[in-house]
Amino acid sequence: MGKFHARLYQTDRARDFDHEQDRYVRMRQIYETIDRQGYQWIVVVVAGLGFFLDGYTTTVADSWWQLFASNMALPMVAYVYWKEETSSVRLTWINIATLAGTLFGQVLFGFLADKYGRKKMYGVELVLLITATVGVVMSSTGYNGSMDVYTWLIWWRVLVGIGVGADYPLSAIITSEFAPTKHRARMMATVFFMQPLGQIAGNLVSLVVIAATRSNGDADIARSVDSMWRWVLGIGVIPGAIATLFRFAIPESPRYLLDIEDDPVTAEFDATTLFSDPPMSPGVESASWETGSHIQLPVTTCSVGSPSFNDDDNAHEYGRPPPATLNSHWRLAWSDIRRYFWVEGNWRSLAGTSIAWLLLDFGFYGIGLSSPQFLAKTWGALRINSESPYWMTDDTPGANIYQMFLDTSVRGLVILNIGSFVGGLLLILVVNRLDRVALQKYMFLALAALFIALGSLFITLYQGPPAVIALYIIGQALFNLGPNATTYMIPAEIFPTRYRATCHGISAGAGKLGSILVQVFSAYYRFGTGAGPEQTRRHGWILIVFSACMIIGAAVTHFLIPPIQHRGSRAKIWGGQPETLETLALGRMGRQSRDAAVRKRSTRGRAFSMSR
Repeated sequence: MGKFHARLYQTDRARDFDHEQDRYVRMRQIYETIDRQGYQWIVVVVAGLGFFLDGYTTTVADSWWQLFASNMALPMVAYVYWKEETSSVRLTWINIATLAGTLFGQVLFGFLADKYGRKKMYGVELVLLITATVGVVMSSTGYNGSMDVYTWLIWWRVLVGIGVGADYPLSAIITSEFAPTKHRARMMATVFFMQPLGQIAGNLVSLVVIAATRSNGDADIARSVDSMWRWVLGIGVIPGAIATLFRFAIPESPRYLLDIEDDPVTAEFDATTLFSDPPMSPGVESASWETGSHIQLPVTTCSVGSPSFNDDDNAHEYGRPPPATLNSHWRLAWSDIRRYFWVEGNWRSLAGTSIAWLLLDFGFYGIGLSSPQFLAKTWGALRINSESPYWMTDDTPGANIYQMFLDTSVRGLVILNIGSFVGGLLLILVVNRLDRVALQKYMFLALAALFIALGSLFITLYQGPPAVIALYIIGQALFNLGPNATTYMIPAEIFPTRYRATCHGISAGAGKLGSILVQVFSAYYRFGTGAGPEQTRRHGWILIVFSACMIIGAAVTHFLIPPIQHRGSRAKIWGGQPETLETLALGRMGRQSRDAAVRKRSTRGRAFSMSR
């Protein structure tokens, strides 16, 4: 690790770039350096390990998004501390507290990453997540009830949520800004794929821990279950600790150093050193201007009738400063925010990414897939005759507690994790050829159709668990092939560097707001739980209602989210060339944006001075 850190941060070669003073020429050099590279596995691993821990944590510690796997830890906690309570209000408030922390972490760390840098925040959030996870593991009632375990769980789960929430914008932005254009989509899809892998790992660890603890017998079941959930959660700290070592070693994003810090020397050095790419010599640089480049900063050509370019008329344009950032004086920052989002219309893009994520989480995560009783009902194995505690799936006298938890984990592994794995893997394989905005739209519609089909089965009391299980697996595959991943990817691509992390955090935070709303809603309607046909029919109608969220999500995607790939027709889903982050950052106005005009003037000034 020390050698890796030293390799990234030597600065002896910074003087090699002193010959070039034009800011946009140096930007072009750095973008070319990044885009010449291959697939960046080290960036994917560093970002992905944190997402792996997120997926693991959400799997074993109840899915605050109410879907992420088998919901193992909190049912165990409920058995130990609230064994006879039939109400799930306590667990609902733990979920809401965690979701609120997640929303806060996404928005706060997104803003901080744009203001203070990605590197300064990266690793901090993972330390917070590890510390909070250990805090959850250590929560107890104290000696003779001297402490309230419920209060401690609420507190630590809020901090867990902040850590998980912070990882969303940071991992996405780090990956997108280090990725070559041709590999950006696949790298981001691979990072997101770490989440279902973490969920699978959480379920497998749960199975091993339950099987190992089962050998203790029935002498003190409560004590055994209490140790089970602590072991399952605590083991998740190991990948987080490994990821932390790498995260503190990764350099600052070259794009942040350029656009926010205005430090092209360090940015160019970090890019060339990280990628082991030699710096461009003056001769090579001049040649690239004459022969063209893979990276095209937005340039517009003058028409025949346009005024000619001359030093006297346009001298003031060359010295025009780059756009204000969140580090600028608040009046300048506010003026740029107003111009970019309101005057140039890019508020629609932010509204699109935010509303789409909110509708996805509200509709899809509200159906309660991770509830032990819902999983058992879907499996056709729910054996309760009246209202029962949240953790119970079999009220037969003498039912084995260990077997209940074991069965719940197996059902989650099959119903939830198989589809997530297949969908995520398919996305990695095809994402470079798919239009991600069109993919999100059509997968929203496919999920709506699937919700209607499932709802119809429940309303008609269809007695065929294999068919229902198959539809849920297909739904999970569509979910991870489409909007679950694309809502994460798109906000990290379509906004400029100075607002990229903030906009991603706002978009993700909107999704968590949808999750909070549906948690409040579910406090009054226990989706898919309970015995009897009326509960089943009610769940079917809820699925029909939630299908409307998927349809509206498709409409929002179509009308508000701009295309992110260059193609001939908006209707096409297959094909299209990826656009650079710099082109996408110009927003809805494209080359008519003021940002494009600033770059154009610098480029024209450079060309004019060379011609002289």
